Amino acid sequence: MTAPAPTAPLPSAAAEALARLERAFLPLAVVRAVTRYETAALRFDELSARPASKLSPAEADALRLAQETMTAEFAVLAKAGRTDLLAPLEVATAYRYAAAHCRDLAAVADFDGCLAAQDEMAMCRCRLEQAGRLDLIEVVR
Repeated sequence: MTAPAPTAPLPSAAAEALARLERAFLPLAVVRAVTRYETAALRFDELSARPASKLSPAEADALRLAQETMTAEFAVLAKAGRTDLLAPLEVATAYRYAAAHCRDLAAVADFDGCLAAQDEMAMCRCRLEQAGRLDLIEVVR
């Protein structure tokens, strides 16, 4: 008996096309919930990275609203059994944290630490490319 031929990851363009195809067949409510959750999460990450004492009242309200939106949309996805659609966002968040950590380490000349952060970023980028979601880290082709 011969062993099955090893399979390689899909090329980036194929993975993106497959992801678009999957999203095209999802119920509209699920697509909207993912979009709203991702948008709110990006805003939440942006605002929560700043010290609370530096937030304006409008920004503090926006932070609260982002949290409420994420909670509501997560409930929609949980009810539909599709919280798996948020996995790429978690990877993108890890990418952004690693990038910020790398910038901080480079500023204090910790280049070994910066290399480790860059490795994390590369791993996250590969996972997002496989999922066809490089759009979450704003990679331009």
